[in-house]
Amino acid sequence: MTAPADIPHYFNRHDGGYVATDLARSPWSAGTLAGGPVSSLLATLAEDPVLDATMTIARFSVDILGVVPNQPLDSRVTCVRAGRQMQLHLVELMAGDRVAARAEVLRVRKAETPVILPENPYPQPDGVPERRFLIGAAMRGAIHTRPIRGAVREPGRGTAWFTCDGEIVAGQTPSPFVKAALFADFGNGVGSATYAHAWSYANLDITLQFLRMPVGDWFLLDAETHMAGNGFGTATNTFADVEGIYARGFQTVFVAPGAPRADTRM
Repeated sequence: MTAPADIPHYFNRHDGGYVATDLARSPWSAGTLAGGPVSSLLATLAEDPVLDATMTIARFSVDILGVVPNQPLDSRVTCVRAGRQMQLHLVELMAGDRVAARAEVLRVRKAETPVILPENPYPQPDGVPERRFLIGAAMRGAIHTRPIRGAVREPGRGTAWFTCDGEIVAGQTPSPFVKAALFADFGNGVGSATYAHAWSYANLDITLQFLRMPVGDWFLLDAETHMAGNGFGTATNTFADVEGIYARGFQTVFVAPGAPRADTRM
């Protein structure tokens, strides 16, 4: 059995804040953090047992405000609106006195309403062979993949099942919502529009619009990126679990000449 200290993780708690491990480093720029660890840390901070008992998260949107430096990060949560039907919270990660990334969390009251679900065209994860799919982002073996279509860092639509045995914050088991926020960052790589050795495609934001909260251990991502030749692109993502599609998402992708760092340890 793996000792708790050996479980791969992105962040350690330190002096009331968070310090990143090498696994959280960006593949595009030394000294900065990748979007997935940042998004999943914001999601960890967004969870609220009291609110989540009566309301459900309908939208989780992340803005990455420039680079997120690999330095101690502090956090703060602000209630923007506290209504009976909805709650809106702002979660911020601070690098010194600068807001480096933030997330808006929209919660809507729980109620019995009609069920109108999209068709689920995806095979179950137990019917798809596990094989290596990610390049340099496997969290030291904690992230496992069962690819269905495409290849990371090659142009074209990509679809794959993901699971994560690691932790976002050391000593804290991540919820399905937090894992969904982690994998929401992968769309621009899974469904990239350009070759990674020629063009970088770093995230500027991440949006998840939930039909419901995800369940289970396996999370499917179906992603495709489009560009119009003007310096950025948009990744369109569909997310599913063993019960079907649970969310749709989007990313704005900054496009520039470049390639991932060769020494990334993710």
